[in-house]
Amino acid sequence: MGEKWNIARANQLLRAALAEIDELAEKLSPARAEALLDEFEHDISGAFLHRDMSSAVMAHCETYARRFRALGEEKE
Repeated sequence: MGEKWNIARANQLLRAALAEIDELAEKLSPARAEALLDEFEHDISGAFLHRDMSSAVMAHCETYARRFRALGEEKE
């Protein structure tokens, strides 16, 4: 199957992605930042509910981190 559920690792990935969102929030309009946060929350909640590390938590966090960095670079 996938990587075994590791709550510490999942929380670490989640905190890192949320930190990226927080940094980006200062560069985006409040509405855009809120929309991104809502989208992320929707996508990641299922991963935590299903305790799916490899295909959900890791993939979502990494994907969103890349998106946030790209958006941040656009705004600079």
